[in-house]
Amino acid sequence: MTNHLFELAGNRKTETVIPKSKKKWYQGKPVVSAAILILIVLGCLCAELIMTKDPTYMDLLNYNKAPDREFLFGTDTMGRDIFSMIWYGGRISILIGGLATAISTFIAVVVGAFSGVAPAWLEFCCVFFAMKAHLLHSGGLIL
Repeated sequence: MTNHLFELAGNRKTETVIPKSKKKWYQGKPVVSAAILILIVLGCLCAELIMTKDPTYMDLLNYNKAPDREFLFGTDTMGRDIFSMIWYGGRISILIGGLATAISTFIAVVVGAFSGVAPAWLEFCCVFFAMKAHLLHSGGLIL
């Protein structure tokens, strides 16, 4: 007497579970972008090692020259090497960005510390004027 309506527990076939492989540390992260950014920053910081010419020297014999072995990106209308000017300009940009970050962080810490010890009415005034200044700076029409 076999009844096909009933099954014994544990008698059916189980699905084979494929274990998930552990993700590598670099999967899902912008590794290539980070490597390119690091190369650019290192190139800007070590610009003297890779610059072919002085970026401020005006070589009037080689003005508006196309890229070649001597001038990798060519020259401008005054004969300055564009490749060297790009690396030198990158150094200045990194310096400006770093200084702007440091100054704004310092101001935020000072204002935050002041706001932490100030009375509530003075804190409200500071926050109100800071928001108003932010809206005016960002192009808002609230006066």
